[in-house]
Amino acid sequence: MINLRFLGTGGLGTARSRKKLSKDYRRFPTLLINEKVLVDPSEDMYEFEASFMLDGLTGDANDVLITSSQLDHLSVCCIEKMAHSRRIRVYGTRAVGQALSEVGNLDFVLLTPLSPIKLGEITVLPLPANLKTDFSDEVALNFLFESESKTFFYGLDGAWIEPSAWQVLSHLRLDAVILDCAAGIGDYSGQCFNHNNLTMVRAIKTVFDKSGVTDSATKFILSHLPTDKRVNMHDELCEAVKDTQIKIAYDGYFLGI
Repeated sequence: MINLRFLGTGGLGTARSRKKLSKDYRRFPTLLINEKVLVDPSEDMYEFEASFMLDGLTGDANDVLITSSQLDHLSVCCIEKMAHSRRIRVYGTRAVGQALSEVGNLDFVLLTPLSPIKLGEITVLPLPANLKTDFSDEVALNFLFESESKTFFYGLDGAWIEPSAWQVLSHLRLDAVILDCAAGIGDYSGQCFNHNNLTMVRAIKTVFDKSGVTDSATKFILSHLPTDKRVNMHDELCEAVKDTQIKIAYDGYFLGI
């Protein structure tokens, strides 16, 4: 089994619900895998541990995957704090490596799209994401995780699925799919060139289902959700997907696959 804990499910933004333990309070997106691997550890991570009385939760995570250099995915201060307590390995794009060049006590590994790496019993395949960052030559990343018996796709962030990534995914059967829905329930907007809205998510799921990549047993989760407290709160998002297999993650959400 692979255990996933969502330490943050928001996006780039500062709006927060008043109640930290409510499902409407969304920190920057961070995923903890089997308590050993962190994806995009954020400046909110230690506050999450304190708020949920889980101090030390991430203390054994020495491998860190970074999807891009964007501020809601790369927290240099969080990486510095982690590296202060133990030596860590950080995997990411060249832009990520440059941002961390002054941080000590870490080993940086440059990721190349479609070139797998091994993290213990899990193989990680970086896939190009359909996302534009501030660096013209940076290819943002999504990740395909495979263990001996389970496979899941982590698609934060990005809009739609990049064609070369689909060429890989189209030959697989996925146990779980985690997708970006930062554009929320609303109509298409400029944000949809970099992030999905719910209509786009539904279209992606339809293609996955029809292609046999996913089926009725696949767990389909949405994260990287709107942070504006005035729209798309947790209950509203749940209501919008109640007729589907799709589930809405929240900070503290746990998923075993």
